[in-house]
Amino acid sequence: MKILFITKAANELTEGSKFTIGFIQKFVSEVNSREGFYAEMLDISALDTKNLSIRDIEKLCSKTKTDINTFDALHTFSFLPFVNRAFFRQFVFYSFDFDLKGMYAGLVENINGLNCSECDIAAFSVSELCDFYTHRVINTKSFDTRPWGWWKTLVSADDYKIKRIFVAPRQKLSLQTHEFRSETWMIAEGSGFVVIGERRFKAEKGLVFTIQKREKHRAETEDSSMTIIELQLGSYLGEDDVKRIEDIYGRA
Repeated sequence: MKILFITKAANELTEGSKFTIGFIQKFVSEVNSREGFYAEMLDISALDTKNLSIRDIEKLCSKTKTDINTFDALHTFSFLPFVNRAFFRQFVFYSFDFDLKGMYAGLVENINGLNCSECDIAAFSVSELCDFYTHRVINTKSFDTRPWGWWKTLVSADDYKIKRIFVAPRQKLSLQTHEFRSETWMIAEGSGFVVIGERRFKAEKGLVFTIQKREKHRAETEDSSMTIIELQLGSYLGEDDVKRIEDIYGRA
């Protein structure tokens, strides 16, 4: 996972703030020491967010050779990503220690509905913080590609979720279980096979399969692709509720 840390802007600097350049640089270094993580810092400490246009941000990124689009998430100590949300489209973790409402009155009312999460850095070790990043980013995705195809969330609620799953020809999902949810699969297009427990069923358009919590299952295809409409029911529907038992792509 690639994470871009954004410093505070000049107009956000407060006396006694712990979110100094040195503090952020240390965090960048520690995150980079974690396997599977890469971090950079974008220093905007000489700029004023209230007078900063998207063009100014593009110039700064060009100067520092920072390609915003390559990052999976941002961790900001500045309100900048919310002032320019059209430019910063990633999931945003934020840690503020200034008077947010006083400085950005009228802009903060719905901040937590904007694909973001407050992050109290003091509450985490670096290892815990990286786990927190992974958990939140993965579980907010509405679309993802996989080695076997792709999935897209159609409806998401607290206790149910509906997804469309596309399995390309001659591919297999991992043999897996879920601790907190059951699933119902309806074959919408194509054909293949569905494995549930120790049984392997022929899967064709219109057939429906029910998978209980903790029950082993997978979908497989041969010469045809297969599209599945999946209904999830459970107390927790995060994408990280999966235990892979066997996988042809080496993810188990």
